[in-house]
Amino acid sequence: MMNDLFIRKIMLERDKIKDFAHYPFNIPVVKDFQELSFSSPVTFFIGENGVGKSTFIEAIALCLKLNPEGGTQNFNFNTLNTHF
Repeated sequence: MMNDLFIRKIMLERDKIKDFAHYPFNIPVVKDFQELSFSSPVTFFIGENGVGKSTFIEAIALCLKLNPEGGTQNFNFNTLNTHF
């Protein structure tokens, strides 16, 4: 059921982005993103290497205050402080 989903929709608040010329906003997956609705508890992101899949997923994790390196809501770790 859609009400049981952890994430229902993500949107890029484009008016809060100062400059789309700088990383990560200059990569196509972010630059061209508007919104994404979820209808299933499992979602797959597929695409060629280097298109920004991991960057996109890490950004979602950071916005949800989750670990961008993986884990769960209750298990947090980091190897390098590379995310701001």
